[in-house]
Amino acid sequence: MKPKIVITGITSFRNHGVEALVVTTIAELRKRVPGARFLVLDRASEYDAAAFPDADTRFLTDASVRPLYRGGARRMMTQLSKHAKFLDRDYQNVRSEITGASCVVASGGDVFCSEYGHRSLCSHLAPLELARKAGVPFVLHAQSIGPFTTDADREVFTATARHAAAVTVREAASFRYVKEDLGLDPARVHHVADPAFLLDRRTEEEGAALFRHHRCQPDRPLVALSTSQAICHWMKGDAAQHVDAWIAVIRWLLDTAGTDVVLIPHVQEVSFHNDDRVLATQIQRRLGYDPRVRLAGGDFGAPDFKAIISRCSLVVAERMHAAIAGLSTGVPTLGIGYSIKAEGILTDLLGPDLVKRQALISIQDFLAPGAGVEPVKAAWDGRGSMATALAAALPAARDSAARAFDLIAGVMKK
Repeated sequence: MKPKIVITGITSFRNHGVEALVVTTIAELRKRVPGARFLVLDRASEYDAAAFPDADTRFLTDASVRPLYRGGARRMMTQLSKHAKFLDRDYQNVRSEITGASCVVASGGDVFCSEYGHRSLCSHLAPLELARKAGVPFVLHAQSIGPFTTDADREVFTATARHAAAVTVREAASFRYVKEDLGLDPARVHHVADPAFLLDRRTEEEGAALFRHHRCQPDRPLVALSTSQAICHWMKGDAAQHVDAWIAVIRWLLDTAGTDVVLIPHVQEVSFHNDDRVLATQIQRRLGYDPRVRLAGGDFGAPDFKAIISRCSLVVAERMHAAIAGLSTGVPTLGIGYSIKAEGILTDLLGPDLVKRQALISIQDFLAPGAGVEPVKAAWDGRGSMATALAAALPAARDSAARAFDLIAGVMKK
C-alpha cells in the first residue's frame, strides 16, 4: 500500500504563505517518499484543490475541529458518531483518514502560539490528538512555537506535543523555548529553516514578464511592500496610524530614494480583516492612485509573488512569507514583526547585529508617528551589505530547510 501523509495546520491557499508551506512540503516529500499520497486538511478545501490539482494530492475540510465549535447537543452527536457514523459523517471521515495515515505532518508556521487565541491553538492540536490516540506518528513541522502567554495554552500544547515523533522549529528562539521552558524531549527537537526557503519561483522568462508588468518605470528601482490588513486586528493596533505609517514610508521611497513601489497582497482571505488588498487599495487611494505605486492584485500564487519580489531592490514586509520570498532570493529585506517568528528567522539568517541595524522593526515601533521611515532608510542605504550577508547565509539555510524533510522521511521508516 502506498504511504499516505496527512498535512494539517492549513487555513487556506488564499494565504500565500500557507500555500508556500504546503507546496514545498509536498514537493520535498515526493523526493524522499516514493509513491506517497497526500491529504491536506484545511479550512477551504474546494478553493485549495482547484489551485493545486495534482493527482497524488487530495484536500478535505478539517472536521476534526468540530467538537470545539459546536454547542452541547451537536457536540454530543459528534461524540456519539463513533458508534453511529451518520450522526456526524464528516467528522468520522476525517478521523478515518487520520487513523489510516502513515504519518501526520503539522504545518502552518506559527499556529502553535497564543496570538490567535486559545480556541485557534486547540483547533490545530485536534487532528494531532486523533493521530496520537490512533497510534499514528505525527511531526510538528518547521514551527515557530510560543511563547505561550497563558497556562492553559502551555498545558494544552505540551499535552499533545510531548507525544510527537519529532518537533522541528524554524528559529533558535523557538528551539530554546521548546527544550528549556516547555521541557520537550531534546532528542526529538530539531532546529531547521522555514520550508519556503526551498520554494520554486517561476521560470526566468515567466518571472521577467511578471516583473515587467508591475514595474512602473524601467530607469527606477522597484521596492516591494507587503502590507498586512490583519496585523492591527491581531495586535490591537490603530488602523489609521497604520495607514499613515505606510504613506510616510512610500512618500520617502518615491520622492527621496527615487524608487517605484509594488504592493504585494500576500494574503487574500474572504474576511475583510485578513485581505491585504483592502489595505493596499486604501493606500493607493490615499496617494491619489499615483502611477509610481502599483498593486500586484491579480490571481497570483506564491511562486508568482516570489518571482516579482526576487527582482526588486528591497522588500519591506509585514507578512513573514513575503519576507522569506525576498530573503530566499537574496533581496535585502526589512521585516515588520509582531511575534517571535520575524526576529527569530531573521536573526538565524543574518545575525543579531545586522538585524538590529537594518532588518527588523516591531509593529509597535512602526506605528509610532514618523518612526517607520528611519528603518526603511537604513535598510535602503545598507542593502549592499545585506545582499552580501544573504549570499553567504542562504546555502546553509536551504540545507537546513531540507533536513526537516529528511527527518519526516526517517520517522516514516521506523
